[in-house]
Amino acid sequence: MSDWLDRMVGEWTLEGRSVPDDPAQVRTGVERVSRHGAWIVIEGEDYRFQLATDPATGRVTGDFVHWEHPQLWTYDGAVEANGALHLYSRGPDMTGEGGETDYVDVFEIVSPEERRSVGRIREADGSWRDFSRTTYRRSEP
Repeated sequence: MSDWLDRMVGEWTLEGRSVPDDPAQVRTGVERVSRHGAWIVIEGEDYRFQLATDPATGRVTGDFVHWEHPQLWTYDGAVEANGALHLYSRGPDMTGEGGETDYVDVFEIVSPEERRSVGRIREADGSWRDFSRTTYRRSEP
């Protein structure tokens, strides 16, 4: 699993979009991914992910913080049969009614020069709905 995470190390330009696509919700930026011992640290302008493989379980554990929000997201996941890393978390739902729901962030390595992520939320009927998609292009190794 550490080898999978190491493929993310480097500097990336990104373009993120909301789902459904709303031109007002497009974000661009730079993301830096570095290794710090057992941890992969993913830093953007306004957020930070920390991910590591738990040697006891082989699963990926980690957390995420967005500087504008007080929520600390904790993750548990693994590379699934489709070859993508699926990181599961629980947090506030998007209804604004104060409930919680499940989330999954899916990271896919398309090539050494490109990767993608999709943010999904679990709907009340149990289905998953995409709410964001981001494409990353390597700007340096």
